[in-house]
Amino acid sequence: MSNIHKVIQKVIQNNLIKEIRGEVYMAVHNQNMSVDTEVYADFCKYSEPKGIKFSSWLTIKMREFVEAEILIEEFVKNKK
Repeated sequence: MSNIHKVIQKVIQNNLIKEIRGEVYMAVHNQNMSVDTEVYADFCKYSEPKGIKFSSWLTIKMREFVEAEILIEEFVKNKK
């Protein structure tokens, strides 16, 4: 099973995906964050014209981070 399939399986097991009337919805977690004002302004300057939302971009980056950490864990585990 690939890493992404393992992540998806964990997401489903932890009820992070809900099915309502045949439609699949992602459950979301609201989190207050502190972001440098200049960095956020620069992000908005370049992302808004492309229709990229901060929360969507952050979610993708978090997924990339988790997938990389899973690969590292597996590498270390298999190395032993």
